[in-house]
Amino acid sequence: MPSEQTLSPDLLPNLDGFEGTYAGVEIPALKAGEPWIDSSIAGLQFYDYAAIYELTGEPLIPVAGDRLSLVRESENPHDSNAVEVWWRNGIRLGHLPRRVAAEIAGPLDAGVALRAYVAHGGDGEAWSARALLVGSAAAAFHGRYIRHVCEAAFSRWEWEQESRAIREDRPSRERGQAFAREQGDRRTARLQQAVNTFAKLPIELDEPPVGAVREIYAIQSALGCSRSTAFRLARAAGVEPRLHHRGWYCDAATVRFTPELIEAMRAWAAAPRTRYSLR
Repeated sequence: MPSEQTLSPDLLPNLDGFEGTYAGVEIPALKAGEPWIDSSIAGLQFYDYAAIYELTGEPLIPVAGDRLSLVRESENPHDSNAVEVWWRNGIRLGHLPRRVAAEIAGPLDAGVALRAYVAHGGDGEAWSARALLVGSAAAAFHGRYIRHVCEAAFSRWEWEQESRAIREDRPSRERGQAFAREQGDRRTARLQQAVNTFAKLPIELDEPPVGAVREIYAIQSALGCSRSTAFRLARAAGVEPRLHHRGWYCDAATVRFTPELIEAMRAWAAAPRTRYSLR
């Protein structure tokens, strides 16, 4: 048996609990495409919402599905589009938010139909209650909502199509990644070959004068070697680096360049270095 619903649930307000209420009469019209707005009710904290009812001592909180009355307040000094929201004809709950009122004030003034119901009674706090507005006066606002829902659905469909294409294209993508890795390995091998070729060339040594006292870094800078290698070369040439301490901290190390040390540096500069690896 075909369903009475002609619209996607995404295009309908939440109708749970409306059966058997005043708002229940709107269900067939809503399913047939009647324009609607699900709007919060502003200003609850300033009016009669959640006020204590004298007879029962309970807070006045509307029930979902109850009728609401919309009253234009064109003389409002803050917003000429203001629309008040009343419940049970004598209880002012609040007013519609400015952006909603701006949409429906003109149609209401022109006599276009708009019916209002409690969509959610709230919890007694500000902005917790909501109103369901049904009728032709909501057409423009509702139309934008429909476009938004359709665009969101289309975006989801596009994303699903792209995801499917990516999954189906995985083998070729993996082949492309393997090819890129192979090319990268070849470039690395060529670069390593070039580095090791240049590493075999002798270093042009900038020799300090014999007898000069320099920081151990002078050996490192001249040979492009590590600090430990500089210490090892100096000691092998019979020159013990002099350590300069600042308290317990070794602040510097100096060496005196002897003919033996300079000769050791020349020999190290002329010898091939260890092969480099770029991996």
